[in-house]
Amino acid sequence: MKRKVSSLVFLLTAISIALGAFGHGSQWPKHVRADVAGLAPDTIRLLALVWYWVSGTMLVFGLLLLWAWWRMRQGDRSPAFLAGLVGAFYCAEGILGAASLGPFFLIFVVQAVALCASVWVLYRAADASSGPHGCPPSA
Repeated sequence: MKRKVSSLVFLLTAISIALGAFGHGSQWPKHVRADVAGLAPDTIRLLALVWYWVSGTMLVFGLLLLWAWWRMRQGDRSPAFLAGLVGAFYCAEGILGAASLGPFFLIFVVQAVALCASVWVLYRAADASSGPHGCPPSA
């Protein structure tokens, strides 16, 4: 039961990270562009590029996590490092963002904790179901 709940938490977190890309990207034309309208055109283009690059990064992280979820669900422990790395990045960004920009950024910390906790449970479950050195138990 713990493994199923952890798998669902991992999956939902990966989806929320991927979908966050669309929420982030949609803010440029609606809000951010007007806020930077007085800057030089080259600066606005650079900011737009970086803004959409961040959105793309969020989408790529989400897709990589979906792949990691699929592999870990099948008992492969190797994608745990990738998920832990994304979780650590989101945790650091969330803490720094909340400290400097406001509490909205704590959502990244929540995603990081959910991701890392679910990875830890799935990693241990894969370890418990395998034999020595991570090999499947012999029949």
